[in-house]
Amino acid sequence: MARILLIDDDPGALSTLSVMLRHEGYAVETAETGERGLELALSGIFDVVLSDMRMPGMSGLDVLRQLRERRMDTGLIIMTGYGTIEAAVEAMKLGAVDFVQKPVFRDELLMRVSSAVERRQLARQVRVLERRLDVADPLRALIGESEPMIRVRELVRRVAIAPGTVLITGETGTGKELVARAIHTESPRAAGPFVTFSCAPVSETQLDHELFGHAKGAFAGATAARKGLIEYADGGTLLFDEVGLLPRDLQAKLDRVLDSGEVRRVGAFESRTVDVRFIAVTNADLAAAVADGRFRADLLHRLNVHLVHLPPLRERSGDTEVLVEHFLKVYSVNAPCEISAGAWRALLSYQFPGNVRELEHIVQRAVAIAQDRTIDLADLPEAVIAAAEAAVHADEGGVAAARDRTERNEILTSLNRHHGDLVAVAADLHVSRTTLWRLMRKHGIRTPGE
Repeated sequence: MARILLIDDDPGALSTLSVMLRHEGYAVETAETGERGLELALSGIFDVVLSDMRMPGMSGLDVLRQLRERRMDTGLIIMTGYGTIEAAVEAMKLGAVDFVQKPVFRDELLMRVSSAVERRQLARQVRVLERRLDVADPLRALIGESEPMIRVRELVRRVAIAPGTVLITGETGTGKELVARAIHTESPRAAGPFVTFSCAPVSETQLDHELFGHAKGAFAGATAARKGLIEYADGGTLLFDEVGLLPRDLQAKLDRVLDSGEVRRVGAFESRTVDVRFIAVTNADLAAAVADGRFRADLLHRLNVHLVHLPPLRERSGDTEVLVEHFLKVYSVNAPCEISAGAWRALLSYQFPGNVRELEHIVQRAVAIAQDRTIDLADLPEAVIAAAEAAVHADEGGVAAARDRTERNEILTSLNRHHGDLVAVAADLHVSRTTLWRLMRKHGIRTPGE
């Protein structure tokens, strides 16, 4: 059931409209002032907010402006008995989806409300489909506009269609398994299984049986033969998660599989031929592990046919903003959150030792605890706040501070020169409109009309 919020200082109009909409099956809440309407809108989730334009105190346009500043995912319809082209244009510029002149006719109002509800529901479905598409197409999930990430995506496309094993390296949280899935999905093996094997240190016997399977009677209790994960991955891809932790005895057995293309179950005499692409991921320095005897050199050579290295987030200039926006959409679908300038500065100054995974968890937590759907500095972890404070002290009067001041002044100058036309400003500064918007928010510059 769609939810409607009615805001009107005329009790008679409020009563008539609410009865009309409830009769059509909508859940309706009402407010007689703009202030109360804004309070209700910020505390609940509404498909449509229908507000009178002229009211004592906070006007309908004021309510509209406040909701748009907080990026509320709501259809906003303005009603007025003083309809002018200028008023309609102003409302539409502020993000209203429709403009209705009083007196309101029943059929016209119901048509406009129904249309606004349908548009919002369609937008929700599009976001859901986009998230599903990211899952179905991991290449879309390799998010980032930085040069290193562009190179990674291009390398993944090439490696996916080429034969041979793949070694994916990078720090914890950089998205190594995501890259492995993207390689599988983009490869001719996409219709085959994608199997993950964790090399984390548990019983070596357990790892052996899980990877290679066993024959009937191989040990007490083995009443039936069982395939191992290598056989289950036949025709597809087998991912070795943190391959550097694999015990040396199993390293030798895996090396023979890579050499011969055959696997022998524990306790069996015959071997079985398999067609599996092996992908290994690690955050360890395997060359150092070879040097001190913890990893076999021959296995490293067999795994390292194609090398894909994922850079840490701190080396991906500009991607922090892109990822924050992405995770905001993921975790605040029903009620999108805004981020204050102070919180943005903190996030941009933080090094993210846990990389993309840490950033995702920070955004997820901040969305959950944010007040009034605005993520402020206090909503971020102490480590992020401390890093921001340290950066401020270190940069006072320094190069970074001077760069930020110059950047902010250039934006303000261009905004003034082009009378707030963001398209012209973006062209003047040689950046995209999206990048301009992020820079304005970073420096606490409001868009014209806010």
